[in-house]
Parts: sequence; C-alpha cells; structure tokens
Amino acid sequence: MVSTLTRDGQWLDLVADLMAAPMVRWPFEEVARQLTDTFEAPASTYYSATRGTVPLQWGWPPEHFADHLEEATHWAEHHAPTEHPLLRYHLSTGDAGSIQVADVPREVADARLLVAWDERGRRWGGVQSQLSLPLVFTSVTTRALVVGRAEPFTAQEMWLARRLQRLLTGLDRQILAYSRWSGQTGPLAADAADCLHLSPRELAVLELLAEGLTAASIARRLAIAERTVQKHLQRCYAKLGVADRLAAVLRAQHIGLLDT
Repeated sequence: MVSTLTRDGQWLDLVADLMAAPMVRWPFEEVARQLTDTFEAPASTYYSATRGTVPLQWGWPPEHFADHLEEATHWAEHHAPTEHPLLRYHLSTGDAGSIQVADVPREVADARLLVAWDERGRRWGGVQSQLSLPLVFTSVTTRALVVGRAEPFTAQEMWLARRLQRLLTGLDRQILAYSRWSGQTGPLAADAADCLHLSPRELAVLELLAEGLTAASIARRLAIAERTVQKHLQRCYAKLGVADRLAAVLRAQHIGLLDT
C-alpha cells in the first residue's frame, strides 16, 4: 500500500506539471490514470453535463469500456440522473462533496435501486463501488470525476478523496479561467504573457482581479488559499512593473493581456 505522504507528493507533482502549461481542455487521461493508481481501481470516468445538452462521458482506460461503451453512453443520457446512486444523491441533495455508493442514504437510493446498480456495475467490469469527485455541481452544469472498483472505499481513502477533490476543483477552475482568457484576448496576448513569463495560474488570478474580485474571492473561485493568491499577485505586480491591483489591470489591458 502506497503511503499517504507518497500519494500526496505524486498528486502535487502531477498538478504542478499540468498547471505549468497553458490548458484550455481538461487533462482527463493524465488525471484518470493517477486516480486509478491511487485507489487501485480498474477504471475512472470524466462526466460533463450541461442542461439541455447530451452528457459527455470519457472513460479510462479505453479498453475497459470497449465492450459496453454504447450501452453506458445511452444509460448516462437517459437513466443516470434517476438511477445512478451517486448522481441521484447529488441532484436530490445539492451536496457537491465527494461520496461513494456505500454511503448514499437509503432515503435517496433504496435497496431496489442499489441492487440494480450493483448488477450493472458488475456487468460493466466490476465498478459497482463508485466514488464521485464533483468539480462543478450547479442546477445548470455538472462536471465530475468518478472512480470505480469492486470493493467499497475505506475511511482513509474517503479522506484522501476529499483532499483530492479540492485540488482537482482548483485545476478545473484554472482551466476554465485560462480558456475564457485566451478566448477573449487572442494569440497576441499569449505572446505577451510568454514574454513576461506569466504562468497560467497568474493569468487566471489577473483575469479575476480585473473582474473586481478580492484576494479572498479569487481564492474561493480557484479553490486555493488566500495567501497563495497574494503570492501570485505579488509576482504579477513584479512582472508587470506595477505596485498595486489597479495599475496591474490597467497595464495588462494596455499590453493586450486583458480585454478592455
């Protein structure tokens, strides 16, 4: 069994590597591979759904899903909101915390629903004991990572899952912020950011600063500590050659880093 310290180090290394490069898409394969290793599971899934659209689902490793991909895709679109214990739990309670099937209250998923899910999970390669790590969970948008295996997760693994959820939520928000920034500014802004050696996380913080958010609000938006935001801001000020937030925003707009 890999120690908690080693697992923490592996995840910090992975996320640091991912955040070092600009990202406008979710690095599902890299994260899913690490999730399956961490929890000794055969498969992980990235699930994304926006109200009024067809849910998107990516499974890793691909070969695990090959025999039942069509069935699983159809089921996710037409049945998962009411028949999947985890999704049913999140939708009915509004709770966006990490949870496993074994811990879903019986008033949310009764015995009949759980038996049906257990049979389905076994047929899909022994993933009936699933664990969800929601990234975004609102009435309009859902994004989550799901890890599946045959055995329920231990209390220590659930503790680790909650730690990882916060880390991955921060990654998700940075991807969204950077994607929005790059879509608004264009290729010249990317060149300017590269010349100033601004990291994707610093750009995300800078964009939120331009929206008028305080350091505390930026920290909540990116799921990081407020002191970490302050450090990013200090580096942004130094690289832009300014001394305060207003000057930073004005300078960034002047050189095309931010939309005016």
